[in-house]
Amino acid sequence: MNVEITKTLKKLELSLSNSDLTHNDLCKSYEISIRLRSQFLGLIYEKEMFNSTGGLRIADTLATGKADEEMVMLIINEPLPSLKEMTAAIQEHWLELIHTAIKKSAEDKKLPYFKKAFVWIEISTPVGSNNKKLWDTSNRAINLVINNLKGIFFEDDNYEHMAFGVVGKWAEKDATTVRIMDFDKVYQSIFPDSP
Repeated sequence: MNVEITKTLKKLELSLSNSDLTHNDLCKSYEISIRLRSQFLGLIYEKEMFNSTGGLRIADTLATGKADEEMVMLIINEPLPSLKEMTAAIQEHWLELIHTAIKKSAEDKKLPYFKKAFVWIEISTPVGSNNKKLWDTSNRAINLVINNLKGIFFEDDNYEHMAFGVVGKWAEKDATTVRIMDFDKVYQSIFPDSP
């Protein structure tokens, strides 16, 4: 096993070994587990990029997409990480997930391009995930998603070319669903009497 992963696992084991865990002990353990996740993703990325045998990549199992002329839907079977969790390995992992979902959505149809797009990001987390500290929707890595949609579905991420919404919800499984639609159609459906 990777030396850094082994060290992190030992730190996690040590931090959880106390039978009288305090809130601070659990917070420390959580931070170590985030580091561990990042190290695992770095190892997976390294293996996929440099020891590639042409097999299935992790992104192929976690990301999918579909499109029609009205909407593109990207589905990633992980919750969008918080900014606090964003390491280089997690960012690289999510870039791969987003681009894989886009590629899969373009398999059957030409992807729509919107003069002004509305991007709806829905983040699902299993019930009981006690991550209140990180679960502010504005603290999620929203820019990572939006910056990787511009130029593909809309010209730029300024107010003339896109708007977005983010919602979190409890669900049975982790997921992030990104829907890209025509802004004017969405706006008219919400505010039908608007000029």
